[in-house]
Amino acid sequence: MVDGHRRTKWRTEYIIESRELAPAVLPTGRIVASGGYPSRGDAPFAATIPPGTYPMYAWVAVIRRRRKEIDRRNAALELRISEAPTVSWEMALTEKQSIDSLDTDDDYFGFAVDSGCATMTDAESCEALWKWDFSRFESVYIPRPLPDKPVPGYVTAVVDPATGANLSVVGSGWGDGAYPTFIGRDADGGISRFVADFMLLS
Repeated sequence: MVDGHRRTKWRTEYIIESRELAPAVLPTGRIVASGGYPSRGDAPFAATIPPGTYPMYAWVAVIRRRRKEIDRRNAALELRISEAPTVSWEMALTEKQSIDSLDTDDDYFGFAVDSGCATMTDAESCEALWKWDFSRFESVYIPRPLPDKPVPGYVTAVVDPATGANLSVVGSGWGDGAYPTFIGRDADGGISRFVADFMLLS
């Protein structure tokens, strides 16, 4: 995706804009993509990155009809590892997943969303969050009303003060579903980014 990308579908125009979020603090470099409240069944991807702090971006679709903005939805969530150009893409897989087990080229592995929100974070953040009771999670991550601009549904907080690990939640496209994550690689084969695709424009 690039800023300003436009697509027209059913007389509706989608204009893509990037929005920088709070940097992701990743104490282990083991990445988990999940619904807004990660479950213990959400395993980290097999591909890892060095621990550190990395930029995070939401790619927001500004939806217009008859030249008037009618909605905003998140098209993708990007964890940017480097500024090197991405030359190839692959599906992000956990240790127990294999491309060979998919039936067709159109099949994919995706994380489940049933709350209309999604996150991409460190496995350490998930471990820390599981020590919270749900009322604490709700008070932090489910404000009333939920923000809709400039990034729909965006809330972020530090979940582990000891490491600084944080967790940022955004609205997931049209809402609930199963969404794939892709790994971009640079010319040397290094990981340049993880991108969760909310399949808004599919």
